[in-house]
Amino acid sequence: MPKNASLVNGCYLGEGRVELENGVTLHWNQLSSAALPPIPYGTGIEVTVAYEEVDYLNGSTGIVWATYHLPQAEIIKAALLAQGIACEMREQALRGARLYLLHLPEASQVATAVDFIWRDASGLRLRPDWWYPAGAVNASFDKWINGM
Repeated sequence: MPKNASLVNGCYLGEGRVELENGVTLHWNQLSSAALPPIPYGTGIEVTVAYEEVDYLNGSTGIVWATYHLPQAEIIKAALLAQGIACEMREQALRGARLYLLHLPEASQVATAVDFIWRDASGLRLRPDWWYPAGAVNASFDKWINGM
């Protein structure tokens, strides 16, 4: 999976404290298990956050959709079945959440399913749950389900 990185700038405040541009203050031991090097007060600090993004939407592993909400997964699964696309639901436990995955056993149907769910303007045009604030409803799903 591709690795993504984001750079966050900050300033060293002394005594192991780093203040990031957004006002968040971190202590050195939150960033590294290495001993604190001798850093002069006011030194510019750059923190790189690197992560491997799991792509639940591109179908590369047969998974074409993921949601935190079981009813949403069941409805989309039924919509795929109505389109003649065989689909099964899987679950993945995350820290503090459960993710419901829609998996296609037939690789030849993946592109059609992805187009139908989110890629094609004539499809459902859904956006993933994580595009919205934590705990918020998926507005794109609500819009589709309510026929708007």
